[in-house]
Amino acid sequence: MKKLILFSLAAITLLWVGCGQQADVNSMMKNAETKDKVFAAILDDHELMTEFMTKMMATEHAMMMMKGDKGMMGKMMGDGNMMDMMKDNPDMMQNMMSGMMKDGNMMGHMMQMMNQEGMMNDECMQSCTKMMADKGMSMDKGMMGDKDGGDSDSHH
Repeated sequence: MKKLILFSLAAITLLWVGCGQQADVNSMMKNAETKDKVFAAILDDHELMTEFMTKMMATEHAMMMMKGDKGMMGKMMGDGNMMDMMKDNPDMMQNMMSGMMKDGNMMGHMMQMMNQEGMMNDECMQSCTKMMADKGMSMDKGMMGDKDGGDSDSHH
């Protein structure tokens, strides 16, 4: 009887300790099958995917990787996908717009595009460029073309 009680107590203790252990995430991710299951769980759950994308947008490393992947950027930007994502997720749009406004090169490129499409006149472009410079934002001069105050405007 003592042996049965001792064995039962040992089994319960081992079970309790085993259930309370946290799984080591790095070792889980080394197993391809487990990793696929984790990815599938995130991709198949709208809430998890939204949370994942929000965390990606807040991580500089993830943003740099996405910017560097031309195929991914093309898929996201093509066919109005980006506009649809932003309409569906205002937080993502806010994070993205905030990040873009902190990037002087991107702002310079967007201003150039707006100027070329007639959405921003030259005077507004120069004013915005000055305002950005006053705020310490550097823009790639190559993006700005001959709008950097040179005398090349005189022959337009």
